[in-house]
Amino acid sequence: MTRDPIHPGKFLADELEALNMTPTQLAAALKVPPNRIYQLLAGKRALTADTALRLSQWLGTSAEMWLNLQKLYELRLAEQTAGEEIKRSIPPMAAVVAARADHIGPFKLTTP
Repeated sequence: MTRDPIHPGKFLADELEALNMTPTQLAAALKVPPNRIYQLLAGKRALTADTALRLSQWLGTSAEMWLNLQKLYELRLAEQTAGEEIKRSIPPMAAVVAARADHIGPFKLTTP
């Protein structure tokens, strides 16, 4: 069972609250349109590399941290929506190799 996806906008909202800052003030500090921040906070927009760079510069964090939050969100969302179907429909390679070995003998790698 996977944990619920947490959009990076939630982490950004926590930062804004700690700084007692409005989304409009953050947008001005980052030199981006306010709707970018509002959509991000609402979970309706993905956090882009550009926004990650701006946040990291302003907050003193790393762009990688922000992008990792976005990727983790996307991965958990995919696990919730398609994970079980993927597990059912795509066998692990080891199982395929083992099944072949049962029928045709050991799997051997050859070098050219």
